[in-house]
Amino acid sequence: MPHFDDPDMQEIFEGFLVETQELLDSVSQDLMILENEPENDDLLNQIFRSFHTIKGTTSFMGFDDITEITHHAEDILNKLRRYEITVSLEIIDILLEVHDWIRTLVDNLLSDEPEKLDYSSTIAEIERLKDPNSASNKVDKDEKPTTTESQLKSIETQERSSDIVQIAEKPKSSAVDSVLANQDMVSKPGDFTEDELSLLEEAFAEVNQNFFNEHKDKTSQLDTSLDNKNANQATELTSEIAQEERPKTAETVLREQQSSNKVSKSETPLPNKQSSSKKAIPKTSETIRIDVERVETLMDLSGELVLGRNRLAQLTENIEEDETNKDLARDLAETTSAIDFVTSEIQAAVMKMRMVPVGKLYQKAPRIVRDLSKEFKKKIKLEVKGEETEIDRGIIEELNDPLVHMIRNSCDHGLEHEDERIKKGKSPQGTITLDADQEGNNIVLKISDDGAGMSPERLKEKAIEKGVITEEQATQMTNREALQLIFTPGFSTAKKVSNVSGRGVGMDVVRTNIQKLKGMIEIESEEDVGSTFIIKLPLTLAIIQGLLVRILDETYAIPLSSVIEVVAVNPKSVYSVNQQEVIRIRDDVNPLIRLDKTLGVPGAQDKIGNRYVVIVGLGIEKVGLVVDELLGQQEIVIKSLGEYLGSIPGIAGSTIMGDGRVIMIVDVVELISTAESKRNASMKKF
Repeated sequence: MPHFDDPDMQEIFEGFLVETQELLDSVSQDLMILENEPENDDLLNQIFRSFHTIKGTTSFMGFDDITEITHHAEDILNKLRRYEITVSLEIIDILLEVHDWIRTLVDNLLSDEPEKLDYSSTIAEIERLKDPNSASNKVDKDEKPTTTESQLKSIETQERSSDIVQIAEKPKSSAVDSVLANQDMVSKPGDFTEDELSLLEEAFAEVNQNFFNEHKDKTSQLDTSLDNKNANQATELTSEIAQEERPKTAETVLREQQSSNKVSKSETPLPNKQSSSKKAIPKTSETIRIDVERVETLMDLSGELVLGRNRLAQLTENIEEDETNKDLARDLAETTSAIDFVTSEIQAAVMKMRMVPVGKLYQKAPRIVRDLSKEFKKKIKLEVKGEETEIDRGIIEELNDPLVHMIRNSCDHGLEHEDERIKKGKSPQGTITLDADQEGNNIVLKISDDGAGMSPERLKEKAIEKGVITEEQATQMTNREALQLIFTPGFSTAKKVSNVSGRGVGMDVVRTNIQKLKGMIEIESEEDVGSTFIIKLPLTLAIIQGLLVRILDETYAIPLSSVIEVVAVNPKSVYSVNQQEVIRIRDDVNPLIRLDKTLGVPGAQDKIGNRYVVIVGLGIEKVGLVVDELLGQQEIVIKSLGEYLGSIPGIAGSTIMGDGRVIMIVDVVELISTAESKRNASMKKF
């Protein structure tokens, strides 16, 4: 990884990494849109500016490989902007390939031992596609777009803003050569001598004069080719260009250069060819970049503040019970209430800082769908909804791989080929839909397709064939339970092994990763209609609502997001099935877990007695946790057990109560997995 002795250069490099990542994410999405909107000039110019920004920064920092391949991408984009060639599938492919190379080359910079990468074949393909006479770029004369005055002005305006910065790329005269010979004059526009200012004045005057002459020639050509009406417009354009291109002083140009670096590229959208049919480029919001570690520190401090608030509330309650000083108790209660309000507001604000739109998670989806559509020779459309829904940044990062796998799964297994869909009376083009919404303290993500769906009977047959379940187990399974078989390790319905599927690795990992995030995944599927994967996740993993319960003399917290209902135990509704205790609640039969025995609480009882059962769920799996008493609901801050205690079976972490006690948080995911394993083991015995 490059390291610069100059702190300013090191800061510039770190900023370059962040900005380039953002630009690459933007370019990937923009190219997907451009493929469907080839006439969108605004979007084309925006893509050009993104590549141009990357090239400028990498050239300044000496990253020649990235500069070279980005420069070639600019060449082909320039030809598109001048209507010398038209947008095609091949051109979008090669620009996406350049996008991937830039990302790879940036990653290579961060390597301890950067390797020499060969992208010559990509450059050769760009050179072929730049030729207007190549097969992919041939356009019928009647269909070839004509360059109007407004389009020409749009192109020229864009070129002027970039050409001033890149004087070295223009034909040089003696004055310009003299300026470029002294790089410090250009790169450090600080205090100049009179001679230096005079030299700069002369150089920039020459450049401005060159621009004026070029525009004058172009306008003359327009004047001879247009009718009288258009000729008048061309004259007006000449006047506008002459006004805009009058010679500038060196100080003026340098000042404009410096101010332009502070302006976001999207703040000045260029005029487009069909403004009435194009979407306006949204204004950038006022934001600042903050180190993630600072946000994490603030999050930890807000957690401590919540604990302090809980402690204060507990003390206030104790003082209120003492009637010796009612006035003091009343004042303390009012103060506690005010601090409670402020703490909640601070906590909400800090949580908001960690929140990012779920649309960030969907950024890779268009590219994945496009590539797989080509690979499988299927027509696939992607629809995205609820991108503005916000979710914790940490959860977003962990969801990337599961989401990618499920999209690939839908493209491969879910959607049929065009001929199959037509036979079924469906649209030839399949649709994959990504949807996000907030339900209470949970985020719900849905990945749907309108494909073949899944057959529960077929899944059972495949599971029996692979030895995952027995025939007896299959007969006892409901259709909903049968759909869960796809999450079994080693299970696959693919008819052949490919780069995408068939190895029996994937959906089990998806479920495991989601469970690590304290979430759950469910499946809804109907044959020949389609399938939907539903993922439910907590808004954040740092502070949660907990149900406090007592087990003998110990207090535990159960995450409220997992709690379905709480019932008083009726000993008559408790049965034993295959040596496993179960409880019948209405028409449901759920396994029972004695938390006192499972967690090793001293004095565990054999009899159920007058106790409570907390029904918790994860997907379609539900179990009943036997507890002695319900103590209420409270906001709790999750604390790690640390390296000393390590991992304790059935415990997800700890928290501190208002009275200073440390209590454990029950790991619902592990308890349900354990109960499921015991049930499967007992069924195999019979």
